[in-house]
Amino acid sequence: MAEEFPHYIEFRHVYKTFDKPVLVDSNFYVDAGHTVAIIGRSGVGKSVTLAHIMGFLKPDSGRVIVAHEDTTDFAEPELRRIRKKVTMVFQSGALFDSMTVAENVLFSLELREDYDEQNKEDVVNGLLKMVDIYEARDAYPADLSTGFKRAVAIARALAAPHQDQRQPERFCMSDRLFEEQPRPDHRPDIGERNHGVQHGYLPALQTKHIENRRTEE
Repeated sequence: MAEEFPHYIEFRHVYKTFDKPVLVDSNFYVDAGHTVAIIGRSGVGKSVTLAHIMGFLKPDSGRVIVAHEDTTDFAEPELRRIRKKVTMVFQSGALFDSMTVAENVLFSLELREDYDEQNKEDVVNGLLKMVDIYEARDAYPADLSTGFKRAVAIARALAAPHQDQRQPERFCMSDRLFEEQPRPDHRPDIGERNHGVQHGYLPALQTKHIENRRTEE
């Protein structure tokens, strides 16, 4: 399967129209371990692109590849299997107000029967250090800035057993995560984990700019 679909995410000549064309011959790919920013003015299909990746929308034509599989014609049960390999971080973070920062991250690990309490604590601490908010582990979301909230949301997403993370809204308030790209040998030890994004290490920041190529009538 990986030989036929070598890229982790790929759009092949994707078209999508609502009242007007939104995606017009959209072609791009993302390899595992890369961080990609999709930018463009309002209405050019940024959120629509992400909805196609998650399987919430189907293209009018073209193929959508996710996790090395052509998901274009997948039914909901098959999409649920694919969604176990991806996750999303929303603009607001969607944190639990009644939980501390550490408890919010721990929430993603509660159902992991293969982890004991020490494993979970190690993963939580490692992720919080990785996103540089360990000092706020006992704080509540209401006490955090927008950027810190997003960092917590990223840590919680990485704690879940997914291979790919996606942010459906502007991500600029978490600039601290991109200020300095850490070297692989400087990554924190967060336990025997294997996320498809290399424990959250960001080896590359690429930009995909969506041009609005609607036909003027």
